[in-house]
Amino acid sequence: MFPKLLRGLVPFLLISATAAPAQSDAPVTGADLRRHIEILASDDFGGRAPGTPGEQRTIDYIAEQFRARGLEPAGENGSWFQPVGLVERTTRRHQVTWIADGRALPFDQANIALQGRDAETRIGGAPVIFAGHGARLPERGIDQLAGANVEGAVVLILFEGPNVPGFPSFTQRVAAVTEAGAAVVIAITSADIQWSFITRNYQRTTTKLASQRVAPVVGAMPFEAAQALVEAAGGDFGRLLNDQPGSSFRAVTLPIRADVDVDTEVRASTTNNVVGRLRGSGSSGESLLYLGHWDHFGTCRPEGEPDRICNGAIDNASGIAVMIEVAGRLSAQPRPARDILFLATTAEELGLLGAEYFATHPVVPLPSIVAAINLDSVAIHPAGLPVAVIGRGNAPLDAAIEATVAAVGRRLDTDNEADAMATRQDGWALARLGVPAILLGGSISDMDRLNQFLAGPYHGPEDEVGPDLILDGAAEDATLLVALGRRLADPALYSPAAEGQR
Repeated sequence: MFPKLLRGLVPFLLISATAAPAQSDAPVTGADLRRHIEILASDDFGGRAPGTPGEQRTIDYIAEQFRARGLEPAGENGSWFQPVGLVERTTRRHQVTWIADGRALPFDQANIALQGRDAETRIGGAPVIFAGHGARLPERGIDQLAGANVEGAVVLILFEGPNVPGFPSFTQRVAAVTEAGAAVVIAITSADIQWSFITRNYQRTTTKLASQRVAPVVGAMPFEAAQALVEAAGGDFGRLLNDQPGSSFRAVTLPIRADVDVDTEVRASTTNNVVGRLRGSGSSGESLLYLGHWDHFGTCRPEGEPDRICNGAIDNASGIAVMIEVAGRLSAQPRPARDILFLATTAEELGLLGAEYFATHPVVPLPSIVAAINLDSVAIHPAGLPVAVIGRGNAPLDAAIEATVAAVGRRLDTDNEADAMATRQDGWALARLGVPAILLGGSISDMDRLNQFLAGPYHGPEDEVGPDLILDGAAEDATLLVALGRRLADPALYSPAAEGQR
């Protein structure tokens, strides 16, 4: 984290290059957006990677633009910033020895990938437990961890879950096993996932929130290796999988003990969300939230490449540009009753980490957020496209969107194709905790165009400002988002569904 003394030292030319905030309800224009994108996606900002000088310039620029548009700081201790602690981990060495009846079982170390939470992890003689999928759904009477004491154990769980609505994700199942006290959580991967793909991922550096509870060791092994291990100890893996019906499965302690030895390089750092507030005229304590990620990949190509910086013009300088202009338009109009929060998140590219931190450490009570609107990669489409929505299904919010789209003379795209991207954007971190969260606009209406971007300049140096950058569609969407914000911030026009109806 850069010293606080450096904050506010954004070069004067970068701030003055931005036009004065809008003082009317004039539509947002492509020129309005381009001014911000040219700055945020310039080489001077170095690709906006968290923890770099590019972060400092980026968050200071956003804070200054928020201030200039009449927002007040809503971060930590009266500042614009919400610090987010991160931990990077890279496995340096690992080994596991499986023991049954006092003898070491034959095992190829190439068939396991492990990563430790701490720099050195030594676990000796731990019990080994097979816990099915590691699922806990008390509302359905399912607890696959019951039947064995997993405290301090090596717990094996199946990576792929059944295709059942509401079944917890792998991440959620690992969290449940960790919460139960497991020392090691190992995923058993199926044959249709290439083991080389798994090992490459474990060899890469991983980044997680410092606030996130993680197991002392996490890892993976292929199905065939798990089967051979159980059979080498005299067991029958097929019976483990099939003897108990899924809903009544209970964890099984295997006749195996394990010694686990992992060395991991651990690096802690701090990055920042930027949070501003437009104070409402009412006293309901409710807020509407706009969010979009400011981060990108920084210097992303090796020495000697002609262009080494991933500037992230579309992804997501364009979303931040829309957020700034929406804030300016809403601030220039009569104040709505509800507060409006504007959140520029960090570390989205590392796994929605800034949004996840805000969702678990909100600056206002999470239930008081009546809706969240995410802005991501908006500058890829021309004006005139229908408005698609990720996150439909909340009846009052759907009605508010439909009314606003009709009021501005546009039409709604209701094929829900864009929902395939739901878990890949910051709104997901809020939606899964019950906040009505959406991402909408023309950019997700034309999926062929979106997929062309994803297969082309996305996450590469080619995503930079050029004369062919398409901004008229983003400007049209920004004007829609101003109108939608006015509606959602007015309790007389929009009241969110109760928690049980979401």
